[in-house]
Amino acid sequence: MQVFLKSLVFIVIIGVSFAPALGQTLRKAEEFYGRGVGRLERGDLEGALADFNKALEMLPKYSAAYSARGAVKEKMGDTEGALADFGRAIELTPLFAIPYYSRGFLLLEKKDFDGAIKDFDKALEIQPNLAIVYRNRGDARKAKGDVAGAIADYGKVIEIEPQNAEVFFERGALRQTQTDIDGAIADYSKAIEINSEYADAYAERGLARLSQHLDRDAEKDFERYLELNKDGKDYLQQRIKYARYQRDKKRKP
Repeated sequence: MQVFLKSLVFIVIIGVSFAPALGQTLRKAEEFYGRGVGRLERGDLEGALADFNKALEMLPKYSAAYSARGAVKEKMGDTEGALADFGRAIELTPLFAIPYYSRGFLLLEKKDFDGAIKDFDKALEIQPNLAIVYRNRGDARKAKGDVAGAIADYGKVIEIEPQNAEVFFERGALRQTQTDIDGAIADYSKAIEINSEYADAYAERGLARLSQHLDRDAEKDFERYLELNKDGKDYLQQRIKYARYQRDKKRKP
């Protein structure tokens, strides 16, 4: 999930604004902030942290600097410090979605699923077209056992990002757990259509087809999986053995 937070770091930085002010203090704070953004982009975390600290010394209500500093602290492993900074950004700009998402992501990492969902809900209330937030809320719901809610969230991601093969795959896996095998096969097929080298999608579609007695089609999927993942033979054989056992068990009176 780390990749999702990274993809929003610079939205956090760029997207937050504060009330206009005049004078040298504002200009200097903006200079430190801008330099901190550049350093963060280059991976100079210590330098970025120092610049954002300086900007906040000059302008203690500089919401963008809190969000940016939270992103730096998250990268440095200071989860509690990052949570505090995102919380402060929310206090200062409560109608901006990204700090809610950023805090929710960290709460998800901490397995505070209820807290994460609450923040994701708020982010989507403010900005309902953030696919990444639906994805992470879906992950949180799945972790809580709310499969229907997770499927719905992954569906929203697909509406916004119809070429997201990974989310089709994830939704297919959830549908399979709900015995919606046709839906699962459709999602795996779509993932493969988008990414013809998606090895796991071939394996899972093959197993789903096997459960439907579509053995010939399943075998083709397994062959393609092994072409893409030559080290997966033992793993796949165990999955096939179990799938056949489950299928045969259902047929017994």
